[in-house]
Amino acid sequence: MIDTIHFRQLELGDRDKLEQMETGKQDDYVIRIFDRLIEYKEHKVFGLFAGDQLVSVGGYTIFAEQYAMLGRLRTHVRYRGEGLATKLLKHVIQEIEKLDGVNWVGGNMQRHNYSGMNVLNKLGLPELIDLHASTVVDDKKLDIETGPLWKEISELDEKKRWLDSLSKDPNTIFPYESYYPFPASPTLFKDEIIKNWLMFKNATEDRFVIVKEDQKKYKYAQTIYLWDDLWEQPGLLKTISHAKHRLAQQSEEDMYIRFDLTEKQRATVPNENAFSFQDPWVLHGKWLNR
Repeated sequence: MIDTIHFRQLELGDRDKLEQMETGKQDDYVIRIFDRLIEYKEHKVFGLFAGDQLVSVGGYTIFAEQYAMLGRLRTHVRYRGEGLATKLLKHVIQEIEKLDGVNWVGGNMQRHNYSGMNVLNKLGLPELIDLHASTVVDDKKLDIETGPLWKEISELDEKKRWLDSLSKDPNTIFPYESYYPFPASPTLFKDEIIKNWLMFKNATEDRFVIVKEDQKKYKYAQTIYLWDDLWEQPGLLKTISHAKHRLAQQSEEDMYIRFDLTEKQRATVPNENAFSFQDPWVLHGKWLNR
């Protein structure tokens, strides 16, 4: 049991202390991207120290100016079970609450990460939604030729009209980036961001889809469709495939279609063999100033 602890923001010179932590993780990506986490202003990483020894780390990243997503949580194996991760993230949240303009805090954990889920629950961050990160690994196993292509929404003003209702509904969870969904608000839909999104509407103009480039190790055509009838819409999969090929040509790299599927969308997938699935990610979070 540790008697005396202190917290501080990590610096580039703390890399050795991080590398000396026994976390049980092989090829820990936090170590690989440590310099970026320290140098880029949207990231902050904090450490909990026992004397000079780093025993737990965690931090946050700011998205769209007002969302703070907790993450990078690691604790030395020798000190697990002592509540250190919870103490550290309580300190991190206190730091977040000092930031101008940031009024939402949350975390996204895979369902099987029981210790991480437990920490978020102890922090008073309620569960908001389960989403299944799903990658299409074989387009040929999906019936993408059914129905006509949807009509592209190319004008910025029309994109804004379609997104306006979402921006005013904080109960809508919007997958802003792969692994980073947030309750909707206007800051997610700024002109300079949405102008680069490919958007399409169906013939009856009661559904739309967004396909945009993203990269999380691999290049993705991140697809955002907010209704549960994803597999029932004529021409939708053809439209998504068409958009993916356009993005791949622009980036001159291979690209995979990626969805964040709701429970119902996941349960009704037409061909399991076309996909690579992850355990569901569970979004936790709350507004700080509402």
